[in-house]
Amino acid sequence: MMVAKSFFVFIVLVVDCFMFFRFADSKVPQEEVDVLQQITRTLGAVYWKFNSDSCAVEMFGVTEKSPRGSETIIGCDCNIENSTLCHVVRIEFKNHNLPGVLPPEIVKLPYLQVVDFAYNYLHGNIPREWASMRLTSISLLVNRLSGEIPAELGNITTLTLLNLEANQFTGAIPSQLGRLSNLQDLLLSSNQLTGTLPTTFAGLKNLTNFRINDNNLNGTIPEFIQNWILLNRLELHASGLQGPIPAKISLLRNLKELRISDINGPKQDFPELRNMTGMVRLVLRNCNIAGKIPSYVWMLPDMEMLDVSFNHITGEIPEDINMERIRFLFLSGNMLSGDLPESILKDGTNVDLSYNNLTWQGPEQHACRKNL
Repeated sequence: MMVAKSFFVFIVLVVDCFMFFRFADSKVPQEEVDVLQQITRTLGAVYWKFNSDSCAVEMFGVTEKSPRGSETIIGCDCNIENSTLCHVVRIEFKNHNLPGVLPPEIVKLPYLQVVDFAYNYLHGNIPREWASMRLTSISLLVNRLSGEIPAELGNITTLTLLNLEANQFTGAIPSQLGRLSNLQDLLLSSNQLTGTLPTTFAGLKNLTNFRINDNNLNGTIPEFIQNWILLNRLELHASGLQGPIPAKISLLRNLKELRISDINGPKQDFPELRNMTGMVRLVLRNCNIAGKIPSYVWMLPDMEMLDVSFNHITGEIPEDINMERIRFLFLSGNMLSGDLPESILKDGTNVDLSYNNLTWQGPEQHACRKNL
């Protein structure tokens, strides 16, 4: 047994050494090194030092010492087309307080796949030149970017993640983005977009995560979201869209997280979510929902968060609800009535039942725990 273990360790060491020397024999082409330097200048970085032999960033930022929590990653792939060179495939400069603009120069990195410039002070527009690349991920959340989302982004058919949260974008989401059939994540939260979601978004059939929180869109929640049957996360917090919630949302069986809030429109029944048996977080806050909470909602086995506050919900809270996993339960601002089950008040659970017509269960069953 000891011989076998020693042999295994020897093999692992040999493989590790082989991988090390594989990179040691390779290096990033000088033209890509020059482009990286151009990119850092456009972003507004003052300090930059890059080791092309190890693909390691030795210094980067607007100050000599990077801010706490910042991330600086240049990822290289040394196994592209059996090349003896290592090519840049990933750039992540996050939380560096960069004051510049987005670099059009990244088009000169032919193998680049991932761009992440989150949590900076970048301003200006998204360069239309990016549309000629084969990117898989773009994350620009929490910056000061403005203008309209370029329609040309619809040409990036390899895109799987688009994160434009917390910027100052305006205009409509261009219909050309409906051609992004391989898109998995469209994250457009916290912008100031205007316009109506175009029906061509029905082409996003491979979406798994769609977030469009805190925008200034108009029109009703589009019916075509029913086509995104692979969605496991859908967020429409304060998007500007109007209700009602489409009835055929019930077709999204893979949803684990559904968050919709602050939609105007006609009163509606509680949406049909019976098929979403894997639901973990359900938020339907201020959605003009009337009537009772369906009994199956209380029994969803994986539910950790339920927020249906500030609606017109009536009825009683059943005795046999499943509180095994629920940690957040917000029912405030409704018209619930009847006795409050003691099981709902358990250690480790955050509960808000304010502004309802609930009553205590009686002197022998205290809905509120006595002070000890």
